[in-house]
Amino acid sequence: MTHTDEQTTTIQHWLEAHWFGKARCPAGHDDGWSVENSMSFVPGFVIDEKGPRIVHEGGFRFVVLTCDQCGYVAFLNAKTLGIG
Repeated sequence: MTHTDEQTTTIQHWLEAHWFGKARCPAGHDDGWSVENSMSFVPGFVIDEKGPRIVHEGGFRFVVLTCDQCGYVAFLNAKTLGIG
């Protein structure tokens, strides 16, 4: 799912306040991150009376950031960023 203009603005404001200039790539690279144009989704996993199963309604949407130097990927919960 591609970000809307409103989501892109919300993401940018959140990153400026919480990420850019503060987060360093775990591989040791300086600040330099790109925001991917679409979100990622990871389905939820539950164990109930039906047994273990994947549930899409219980999943998580993520904003994907990529280190500009090595390609390391970080997932930020879209709900935390205010767009989930």
